[in-house]
Amino acid sequence: MMDALDQIHVVSDLHLGGIPGHQIFNQGHALAAVIDHLGREARHRRVGLVLNGDIVDFLAAEGATYLDPLGAVDKLEVIFDDDAFKPVWDALARFVLGPGAVLVLVLGNHDVELALPEVTERLVQRIAGSDEAARSRVRLGMDGSGYACEIGGRRVHCVHGNQVDPWNPVDFAALGKVVRAIEAGEMPPRWEPNAGTRLVVDVMNDIKLDYAFVDLLKPENVPVPAVLLGLPAKYRTSLFSFARIAVRRLYDQGRLSAGFLGGGIDEGMAMDPIDGQRALDILTRPEIWAAGTRSGSSTTAETPVRPVDWLRQACEDDAAGLRPTDVVLTGGDERLGISRILLDRARGRDARESLRDALARYLKDDQSFSFGAEDETFVALDKSVGEADFLVAGHTHLARMIPRRAASGFYFNSGTWIRLIQLTGSMLTQEGFTPIYDALRAGSLEALDVIPQLVMQRRTVVSIWAEGEEVVGELRAALPAPSPGHDPNEAPWRPEPGTRVRLPRTESTQVTP
Repeated sequence: MMDALDQIHVVSDLHLGGIPGHQIFNQGHALAAVIDHLGREARHRRVGLVLNGDIVDFLAAEGATYLDPLGAVDKLEVIFDDDAFKPVWDALARFVLGPGAVLVLVLGNHDVELALPEVTERLVQRIAGSDEAARSRVRLGMDGSGYACEIGGRRVHCVHGNQVDPWNPVDFAALGKVVRAIEAGEMPPRWEPNAGTRLVVDVMNDIKLDYAFVDLLKPENVPVPAVLLGLPAKYRTSLFSFARIAVRRLYDQGRLSAGFLGGGIDEGMAMDPIDGQRALDILTRPEIWAAGTRSGSSTTAETPVRPVDWLRQACEDDAAGLRPTDVVLTGGDERLGISRILLDRARGRDARESLRDALARYLKDDQSFSFGAEDETFVALDKSVGEADFLVAGHTHLARMIPRRAASGFYFNSGTWIRLIQLTGSMLTQEGFTPIYDALRAGSLEALDVIPQLVMQRRTVVSIWAEGEEVVGELRAALPAPSPGHDPNEAPWRPEPGTRVRLPRTESTQVTP
């Protein structure tokens, strides 16, 4: 039966965990203040708190693997015991003591092991112990369907969002086989990871030990391969290897049509293996990701082509023995990913300038941090999720409030509580990029933190509540950790301007906000 609540608050992408010194979540006390505030509300009202996926980060753990069903509980214990995260776990334990509390735990793509029964039980035990009343206030959304409830008669549907991301879907059928094998006392079958998991485990984890900033980049974003190519050449082999795997998997499984690359795959069309350099060239071309245009010998700059045509052309070029630098074109915008970067290297151009130029081109007119900017996750979820007056996702790390198109209501994204990098136009000038480049290569998160306005922490909360005859939704930015002696009755957040929306209630009984 669906919960009927007075208010619900959603946070996501906490990514609790990681090797000390490389932990991207550092807001334990601030989040605990939010949870405790909601716990006080739950003494008198029905209050939902949703952790909307990527609660913990098994992919950031020491010795991370694609899926670790046998070692996940031990890794979870390490996260429980870390002083950086204890305030959060302790606050959650206090929250579920409230008679009106409902705590919802939704699965993401960095914490897939939480769906395994033994791991789920340990998580619930850490939060609620053996208190049956407290345990009854915990809801589990570990099957990919998320969580749905009603506020003032309006339907709220929370889902992490990775299932519409062709890089990061979770294969729940395969996960079920893992669970059944464990329950039968058998060795779990081999787990076939998605491309995003491969990127994190096979490429990013090694690089971030020396260059911590890569952990703050979204793997799904176009600039990531170009940024990594700005690092020393010793990392290039693993990046090429990943690119081959990613392109082949995306092609073979038809995931190019799932939002990122648009268009379908032609039936029966074969794709021969391509080398890593060519595969990476595909991944770094903005035309591929934006379903844009290609300029060259076979088309003009104004001629639109399907992204699959890029893949076909890449295979043909590779079969002909051409390298990316052989097909670099002159004139026009020349936004050619690895081709341009490698050609710059061959010409002896400074690596810093190559990276700055690539970022400036990719991030031109970037709307990543605009609350109202439509992105692939919004478009795909809006189409795939049916009636939901408030559709709330996470995964992208980018807060959003957008009116729905495919149905009535509103789409919210709960952003993240980890650090984010925001490169502005002034930072990408020749003069402004020098300290940025030095910080990126410094190998520590602290080096990034000291660069003014480079690192941002929004601490996003999506709040939806009944107020009089209306149901109200809003993005909020949680405040930094409170200082000693603060007034606990003060709200632990501030509203994000322009994000409040209202819908009339669809029930007669009023609920006091």
